[in-house]
Amino acid sequence: MILSVADRKNVPRGKWLSPSEWSEVMKKMPIACLDLVVERSDNSILYGWRIIGPYRNVWALPGGRILHRESLTQCARRIACEYGLRFRELYLIGVSTISFQLRSDISITAAALKVSGEPRVDGFEFSRFIWSRNPPPRLGSSYHKAVSKWKHAKANDKFMELNRLL
Repeated sequence: MILSVADRKNVPRGKWLSPSEWSEVMKKMPIACLDLVVERSDNSILYGWRIIGPYRNVWALPGGRILHRESLTQCARRIACEYGLRFRELYLIGVSTISFQLRSDISITAAALKVSGEPRVDGFEFSRFIWSRNPPPRLGSSYHKAVSKWKHAKANDKFMELNRLL
């Protein structure tokens, strides 16, 4: 199982890669990630202030690595649960590639609706959360694109029908 430090909190140590192995993976392979647009019934979206790279000191969406043999729905539920949230509907928004200085990601974005719970800060990835109908200043560029795409797509009934995952 390929896990970064950020994804290790709920996985037994025996499944971790060593720092040198993880470094080699990041240099050579794009990393599959899931970012969640968590939207409440009042159309506010959850944003977290990131305290780890590569998007350090910007607002971001909750997300994380897709683990070995994990479906998108399982991954989304795990990520939401890590922050004290649950949802009853999930929609695929899109897929994009993101290149950073030391690695590249394949970012799959989904929207979680009919949300319950209040977000809990983990102190590792995020230092605080806000709910907002408008993207906050200093929102990471890939997150801004994902939110914009979602706001446009959710008005299209056919999109919603074709992209429902749960």
